[in-house]
Amino acid sequence: MLLLHRAPARRDVLFAALWLGWALAGVLAATDPWTRLEAAWVCLFAGGLLVALALKPPELGDLIGTGLSAAAWASVAGVLLLTLTGSSWPELRWIAEHHFRDQLRFVTDRLGVVMLGMEVESGAAGRFDTMVATADATVSVAAALLPALLLLQSLAALALAWVLYRWTAREPVGVRLPRLSEFRFNDHLIWGLILAVLTIVVPGLGRLQALGENLTAFFGGLYVARGLGVVAALAAAGGVGGPVAWLFGILMLVFLLPLVAFSALAVGVLDTWMDWRKRLAALKR
Repeated sequence: MLLLHRAPARRDVLFAALWLGWALAGVLAATDPWTRLEAAWVCLFAGGLLVALALKPPELGDLIGTGLSAAAWASVAGVLLLTLTGSSWPELRWIAEHHFRDQLRFVTDRLGVVMLGMEVESGAAGRFDTMVATADATVSVAAALLPALLLLQSLAALALAWVLYRWTAREPVGVRLPRLSEFRFNDHLIWGLILAVLTIVVPGLGRLQALGENLTAFFGGLYVARGLGVVAALAAAGGVGGPVAWLFGILMLVFLLPLVAFSALAVGVLDTWMDWRKRLAALKR
């Protein structure tokens, strides 16, 4: 779709046809409820991207805005589709939870077979049971936050698609994908996060709790990424960068994920008013 956006060359049309054919084959091959759900979302997000490209072309330079616009239009279309088909959120959540539990059961069964064939130390079985219980709880959370996770994953996939488009198109339009240190979006989205949190904490809004939880997770993910961008910019200004910095960051994410996520969220939210990178640019002058 990106390749076909603006007067493409014949080579671009060929690449686009191959990608669209592969995606269409995946949609037509959908059989079980989860696969059909995935295929439906792919179609919805592709339609949202088409609308976003028409209203906010990437050559204007606001790639993040185009991606968020695509997510918004796809979400609206998804809600309308649920309403027209008579589907419900509990039904979709059940499909997701059933799928995730099947995947978890497949992994744990294989691990159990491996452990039975090995001499494991005392207490390993107990730790394995604890790991399974933790993973099972994670499955419930992932199913409850399925819309938010789908939106965040779709934005990440769209970023990868933009990189592939710039690589395969003979004459690509638009700017390159911003670096992590440059990642930012419209400051007015802070109201989305505030309203999402209010639907959770204000009494009497129980029917909106699921919506509020997903919106909080979605906007929270965006602000975590923005906070990491601020940290990356500050680190680069301090001369910290390169593979060593990336390795340190990955280790921090692996071993201190909750602390890193909460700190990045706080930095990202405060950046709405503080604009750390603007202040940093002013100090360099």
